[in-house]
Amino acid sequence: MQDLKAFRRYYNNSLHGELQGYESRRLRLLVVLGIIAGALLGFSIFIISLRIAALSIFLAIPWVVYFQLGRQRVRAFKDQFKPLVVRSILKFIDPRLCYYHKEFIPKDTFYRSSIFPYTLSSYGGEDYIMGNIGEVFFEMCELKATYYSDIKGREELFFDGVFFHANFNTKFEGRIVLFPREDWQMFIGTMKDFTKYGGHELLKTGNEAFDKEFIIYIDPDIHWKEILTPELIEVLDIYHQKSNKKMYVSFIDSHFYMAIAEPYELLEAHFLLSNINFDLLAAYYDELFVFTKIVEDFDVTH
Repeated sequence: MQDLKAFRRYYNNSLHGELQGYESRRLRLLVVLGIIAGALLGFSIFIISLRIAALSIFLAIPWVVYFQLGRQRVRAFKDQFKPLVVRSILKFIDPRLCYYHKEFIPKDTFYRSSIFPYTLSSYGGEDYIMGNIGEVFFEMCELKATYYSDIKGREELFFDGVFFHANFNTKFEGRIVLFPREDWQMFIGTMKDFTKYGGHELLKTGNEAFDKEFIIYIDPDIHWKEILTPELIEVLDIYHQKSNKKMYVSFIDSHFYMAIAEPYELLEAHFLLSNINFDLLAAYYDELFVFTKIVEDFDVTH
């Protein structure tokens, strides 16, 4: 994957032009909605000045129609932005990568990760990206999942963020799960499940900073060093320190899963402000860089 300087050149030479076209559509829509609002306001003032109560009652109807149609047009405008940008970024990274705006990773894949010890009550997502880097298949998307809390008697959100899955095609068998130390109470059931079958906590990976931040449990008699390589741990540690986001990871046989709590959309389009912003796109590119770097490491190492 190319570095940020190369992406900046691509942005200046190609993507900036596409964003300018999108910006023109935003301004046209903003002007049209403004003109209609001004006309409605003038009409409303005129009707009120007539002091006819029966007519004044019906003033709400055109305003309700205006706000409903305006909201639909703005939503449609915003929904065009992310596919435009993501497809352009993926074209720069690797034209073979695929993007589906309203698709997401299947629920059974999320369950197979064995990261979160909950039975889902709702599950959905968007912005599905998939493809191969070398011989390694990967997929990722934004997900939101909830479970029903018997204690609180209501649905509780337990994950809102990016979910990533890669099949790195090895003969590795076993389980490795890691999660933030601050969330240890959430994973008591996971820890008990490991120890029940002879698993244990891995106390030292060779990266002290990483070991302080994460709890790692592994199955007995597995060659964890072949999977948790110093290079992979360094990539995860740097990303964690740079982003300050909660990160959950598991290795289940030859599959790698990572969930990153990120309860906001990096590429949520603005309507009242310009969307020509390199830093906004660079932040998303940075996210993709981490995932593709992990895939590349798997492909080279294994």
